[in-house]
Amino acid sequence: MGVLRTSLTSAPDVCIFAGPGVNFPAGAIVRGENEPENPLSEMLKIVTEAKAIQRCRRQMARRIRMAATERIPVVLGHQGASIRARVWWSEELGFWFHPGRGERRYWNAFGLDRPRPGASLPITCEINFTTEGIDRRIGGAFAKDSRGRVFVVHRGVLGGGRKGIGKVLFEKWYRGVWMEMDDGGEAIYVAVVGVLQSPRFVRQVAQFISKIEKIKDMAAPSVQTEIDFEDLRLREELLGTRRCELNRDLAGRCDHGLVVKDLAAALRQQGCQFGNDGLRDLLALDPRGETTIFEIETDTLFGSIQEGATRLLVNSLLATRPPRLVLVLPAAPDAVTARKLQRLNIDVLIYRWDENHAVFPGLETSPRRDL
Repeated sequence: MGVLRTSLTSAPDVCIFAGPGVNFPAGAIVRGENEPENPLSEMLKIVTEAKAIQRCRRQMARRIRMAATERIPVVLGHQGASIRARVWWSEELGFWFHPGRGERRYWNAFGLDRPRPGASLPITCEINFTTEGIDRRIGGAFAKDSRGRVFVVHRGVLGGGRKGIGKVLFEKWYRGVWMEMDDGGEAIYVAVVGVLQSPRFVRQVAQFISKIEKIKDMAAPSVQTEIDFEDLRLREELLGTRRCELNRDLAGRCDHGLVVKDLAAALRQQGCQFGNDGLRDLLALDPRGETTIFEIETDTLFGSIQEGATRLLVNSLLATRPPRLVLVLPAAPDAVTARKLQRLNIDVLIYRWDENHAVFPGLETSPRRDL
């Protein structure tokens, strides 16, 4: 008896134990028992060699400096003391960066406030690295996958001087890309900041900094986590998941929040209101009052399309009236899958990369059922 996984209009994401001669309802997306599991499942491995860490950190700093538009003299608060420094500011991405080095660590301070020359500047977050080996007291690390790609990861070690800000807060509230890492023989989950070789790496860093600022605000007693049409907006701290599933391409998942933000910007140009609530990637209300739910996937693997379709169907049940359902993909699905999605009344919107931003050519002019 084999195991077949389906997404059905009436029962999304159910696992059916089936023998010969089983018939599936129209619209079911089915994977057979002999279909191989995704080969992308893997564990990251921490980089520990001193020269490799130094090389990665130099590359990271160089990439961020290249995105900067000016250097501004400021006073930075650092470990109970103040230092004078010249920070790198990016007007386009809206964050500043200051690198430094201590005896056993590389210091990388970030913030979101536009610096005023000579003023005291608060630090939003730090992504620090040990100079050699493993130091779990330091939040940042470099890690490699089996393809040799280098990722900047974070253990969730936060500072900030306020009660309630620390690793517990990070693990409870941080939503993004999570991955299991071999941390010197100990398997731990880490938040993946970005892919060092990606052309969108600096945007990924900017997104991480913004999320850290927002989850620090969550140390306050009251935190809103559900969508309210009176306050419909894009909440960057709710982009992503609290734990990354291992059967996804990690580099692609690092782009997920960027695609959501770029789609939100495109919807804003069309006069739409939009927001997210941690359950839905994006919910939009157009000027005619029509509601659309978007789910974004960064690859076209079977499991990704299946789960995106399932989330759309489940979330549609929460609506007071039937919404439009749109699955956003980086490429068109195969013909069979496209027909299945059509039977489920799910539209497909394709995005592509124009330099470092996702664009959606079918969004502007296409009618309701033909994205």
